Amino acid sequence: MIIGVPFAELPAVDERTLNALSHPAEQSRRLFFSAENAFPTASRAITVVRVRGSGLRADLTGAAVQLADLVALDPDGLRCPAAAYERMRERGVHYAPEVDAYVVSRHADVVAVLRDGERFSSANTVGNPPVRPEDDDTGLRPLLLLSDDPLHARRRSIVNRVFTPARVAAWEPQISEVCARLVDGLRGRTDIDLVRDLAAVLPIRVISLVLGVPQRDVDRFRAWSEEITSSLGGHSGDAARRERVQNAFTDYIGTLLDERDGMPGEDVLSLIGEAERQGELSRRECVRFVIELLIAGNITTTHHLASTMALLGRVPGLFDRLRREPELIGRFIEESLRLEAPIQCFYRLVTVDSLVGGVEVPAGSRLLVFYGSANRDPQVWQQCPHLVLDRRNGSAHLAFGKGAHACIGASLARLESRVVLRALLERIESVELLLPHEQQPYLPSFVNHGPISLPARLVFLGTPVDSPRVP
Repeated sequence: MIIGVPFAELPAVDERTLNALSHPAEQSRRLFFSAENAFPTASRAITVVRVRGSGLRADLTGAAVQLADLVALDPDGLRCPAAAYERMRERGVHYAPEVDAYVVSRHADVVAVLRDGERFSSANTVGNPPVRPEDDDTGLRPLLLLSDDPLHARRRSIVNRVFTPARVAAWEPQISEVCARLVDGLRGRTDIDLVRDLAAVLPIRVISLVLGVPQRDVDRFRAWSEEITSSLGGHSGDAARRERVQNAFTDYIGTLLDERDGMPGEDVLSLIGEAERQGELSRRECVRFVIELLIAGNITTTHHLASTMALLGRVPGLFDRLRREPELIGRFIEESLRLEAPIQCFYRLVTVDSLVGGVEVPAGSRLLVFYGSANRDPQVWQQCPHLVLDRRNGSAHLAFGKGAHACIGASLARLESRVVLRALLERIESVELLLPHEQQPYLPSFVNHGPISLPARLVFLGTPVDSPRVP
């Protein structure tokens, strides 16, 4: 899940410490690619070495970033925060004044926190203080993301059946039609941006279908969700404009819910509307619920698709290997999620004095839980900095969280990724990204992660693939 409220303002820290970082060239017969090596920054030197059984890869040495750089939205650190995560794991659980929280970065510690909702509350997941019952909650705060069990479980049960793997699979034909049209529309174009033209377009159309939102309003929904989340994990965003957008969004969702009054259905809007009629949700909670699901299904999936296509275009030999062996697509998706998780971290609130990773943390403290770091923990994954297509525990990553708050839309995100990759591999001879990675713009956020633009040159296969016509 992703949230729809501004992130707490955090102080920009300018102090930097640069240390050398190197990755040894392990000898292995398994096919693997280095994600860091595919994304060099300007300050890093590249040495290409041959690894037995895997062709060529590049090793990096040079400057490294730290947590202060991520908080200060340093572009190099946001593109590849791996060095900062390595330093955090080396220190273990510790208080970090940059974020006014105890940092939790090792895989075992992250899992332990995420599974213990009693001691580690989700009430402050986005970093803001929890809203008390007596407070005037007029904002569009997330309904699921910021609630704990048993309330969280009751609310989630309202829409759970829409997101089961079986129900999600039923959407594949429609999603494939939309994706085919989008990819075929790129044929012959010279101004292609894989984020603007594909990664940012498909998810909003898909989640609109699942929610039951008219497709004519897709562009408005995309603009609204981006505006509402504009300051998440960053220091920007026009608060007055965001409030106007929230008001417009609220009015529109209310109209859609009114239209469904007394009309049974299986889309999300119908289920939420029924919960309102049964007294389970207030009208404002209904609106918050819909907006949360819309933003979760749009923004995070966009970032995941963008990162996946960036890997596809930059890792040598990967595109050809997947086209020859499409059965590896699923494993590639899991590795992309592990290495480039669209959500890198969230907060938790400590409810009682607790021991976290062997460190005493007093009640009332904040934890900043780094999924992105846990996904790169060498205690869990061999060759963890690398994209390994035959990794046995690839799906054990934490890109979708863990425990009660594991992402409800995980099956849908995986399906969209499979559909996009299949459409590209069936139609494209090659993909060339036109910007070197050190010039690649990434989200100005240490919470959300992904490229915001991928200018590319696509060479289509000579024989067009018939695609369904979508009116």
